[in-house]
Amino acid sequence: MPWNAGGSSDLIGRLLVAEMEQTLGQKCSVVNTPGATGTVGMNDANNKPHDGYTLIANATPYSHGVMGLADWKPSDWDFLGAYYVPGIIAVSKDSQYKTFDDLFQALKDSPGTVTGGTAGAGSTGFTNMELLKSTVPEMGNYEHIAYAGGAAAVTATLAGEVDFTPQLSNEMIDLLRSGDLVALATLTEEDLTLEGIPYTIPSIQTFLPETAPVLPCGDAFGLMFPSDVPQEAKDALEAAYLKACESDAAKSFAREKGVILQGMNLAQSNQLRDDTASKVCWIFYDSGVAKNSPEDFGIARP
Repeated sequence: MPWNAGGSSDLIGRLLVAEMEQTLGQKCSVVNTPGATGTVGMNDANNKPHDGYTLIANATPYSHGVMGLADWKPSDWDFLGAYYVPGIIAVSKDSQYKTFDDLFQALKDSPGTVTGGTAGAGSTGFTNMELLKSTVPEMGNYEHIAYAGGAAAVTATLAGEVDFTPQLSNEMIDLLRSGDLVALATLTEEDLTLEGIPYTIPSIQTFLPETAPVLPCGDAFGLMFPSDVPQEAKDALEAAYLKACESDAAKSFAREKGVILQGMNLAQSNQLRDDTASKVCWIFYDSGVAKNSPEDFGIARP
């Protein structure tokens, strides 16, 4: 687990391996090894034998190389995407920004005075803002504050350390239900209704139609392992994972945490990995965020 406890990767990873244990007949130990936007834990796993016994729980692997954090390519990891988790722009209930229009006006009129908390450069929250900025430049007029995970960024927003967070639905769902956080916009193509929240969250397209080409902004979360793992091990892991996605626990998690259960197989997940890398990494590179060209990692321009 290359993040601290409580974030999207941690919650989803723990759920999946708990269900997979029943199929594999093998205890799966979860070890949190955070650092460098997930790279420390992924490097640690990559340095272990590529035998299928060491997995990573994380979002789609795509930006580590172009950000200068790792030497490996996205295609060096086989991905199993279980859930799609949408991004939400949320503020504290005590925030001066009562609507998305309020927040956007401040970004537009007073660049650098609004603070936003994410899980760090290359994290999904950070990527969400980079994607939005590529279509509406004013969305980049915030001061980025990095935290050691999505849960920490959400907590910082609740405490008023930062003005908003563009993190993920399942990291803030309980606080949205309690009313301690308020969702100003969802980064999905359509308005979003989540169980236990007494209002519909408007799509950011309602306010900024220009964002349509980059929506949805969020990520798929699940498990991954080095792509040169023996095929027999891949088949066993994929079968156990797909069975886990059919479990009552996996379905309940989707309802409780405001996420979408996809249960994609290996081929579908790897295609998503490649599509996401193409879209995001070239935006990172063209905007100057990425240190390295995606071409160096075999990532085609979309």
